[in-house]
Amino acid sequence: MKSRGRTKGFTIVELLIVIVVIAILAAITIVAYNGIQGRARDSQRVQDMNTIIKALEVYKTLNGTYPAPVSTTGAAGWEVSTTGSAATNFLSALTGTSGVSKVPVDPTNTGVVGDLAPARNKENYEYFYYRYTAGDNGCNAARGDYYVVGVARMNGVASGSNSPQSPGFSCTGRDWSYEGAWVTGGYTK
Repeated sequence: MKSRGRTKGFTIVELLIVIVVIAILAAITIVAYNGIQGRARDSQRVQDMNTIIKALEVYKTLNGTYPAPVSTTGAAGWEVSTTGSAATNFLSALTGTSGVSKVPVDPTNTGVVGDLAPARNKENYEYFYYRYTAGDNGCNAARGDYYVVGVARMNGVASGSNSPQSPGFSCTGRDWSYEGAWVTGGYTK
């Protein structure tokens, strides 16, 4: 009598099913991880903007106006956060007495000295700032000088649109709301 011996183990089909399931789970994990990183950077950007806005308000309280932008860091007088060997001290006027030791810059921060104003260059991950004089762009002159500050690009926001979290800023002659992924502004008075 010959006994039929069966070896215990998995069949090829069972192994292939396990491999496919593991591959699908790995793909889902990678996609979820990448999304989490982008959302974390976007969250950091909004937090940085809140820090900058608070520092701008402290600066205004101490000096009566918002700081003039350093016109050498961007085109048309816009001050932008920059990177590399030409890195500038973005909004350096806020350091010290305004309650911040270093003004935050974008977590990715690919801004370049001399770039176009953020409205026309949403390819860079950078922060931008400009102070306008009272009455510019149809804004109420009685409210005094005003600033526009924002994030040029965010991970979760398509180029040419803004984040739903963005407060926006506009006057009768200009709407900055879509000139960056996240934009706001404030008046001296």
